[in-house]
Amino acid sequence: MSKTSYMDRIMAAVSDLQSGMRVEARAALLTLWDQIEESAGPLEKCTIAHFLADTEDDVDAELQWDLRALEAATGYDDCADRDPVAPDLATFLPSLHLNVGDAYRRLGDGDRAQRHAENGLRRAVALADDGYANTIKAGLDRLQSRLQNRSTASQSR
Repeated sequence: MSKTSYMDRIMAAVSDLQSGMRVEARAALLTLWDQIEESAGPLEKCTIAHFLADTEDDVDAELQWDLRALEAATGYDDCADRDPVAPDLATFLPSLHLNVGDAYRRLGDGDRAQRHAENGLRRAVALADDGYANTIKAGLDRLQSRLQNRSTASQSR
């Protein structure tokens, strides 16, 4: 399957997800994930995993998809600040780190959450100065604030 065909199908599923058709979008994205061939590149794999995370109800399952997306984008699924494997993935990294960090926060792993928040903020320089960038940066700031509040609350006990 050509890269254009993959991206067209991925974007159709993402559109369904954003339109509230979560079940249909999840089914389409899972089918695409199962059909990934070697011809699919990191961008396609990252995009599918990134949006499959949004279809999960369970935080652990969401985190696993978020980590797959991060691994597709960087080659690694750890807390280190890694460069993207392809230049077109640089603008994905802030959002990926935000999602991974927030999942770790909800699972109670403040240390990993903090490292991902910091990585996301460092990588945010790759974003254009637009509404999307503002949303991602605000999310990263909110994540750090929540982590600080949790840390402050546990220190005062």
